Amino acid sequence: MTNNPYPTQPGFGLRVKHAKAVLEIYGQDEFSKPYSRTFENCFEMFDGDAVVWSLMHDAIARNNGDLAEGIKRMGKNVWPHWLEVYEQRGVYAPRHEQLTFLPSITQGKPKSPTMS
Repeated sequence: MTNNPYPTQPGFGLRVKHAKAVLEIYGQDEFSKPYSRTFENCFEMFDGDAVVWSLMHDAIARNNGDLAEGIKRMGKNVWPHWLEVYEQRGVYAPRHEQLTFLPSITQGKPKSPTMS
């Protein structure tokens, strides 16, 4: 996903794609059954916040109404909780000062990697 601020694990894109497809169907048909072991696995690879952020990004920034409706139908507390994850964008991402390959903002030249 573009600009996802959270760290992700292998297979991330496939898990987001599957969760999105399931939730869009649920958004269109409230009698569909979104919950399955495969669906739950989408959030269980130590990057569940990243999956949530990506889904909320599609629902809000890309105005995906079916996805938003599917998320809301999962339960009254799901949308507010997922919205909180989406709005806290970058909380778990590394700060720019920790990325040694980026130019230093104050000095205008690349930082040297530190040796431990």
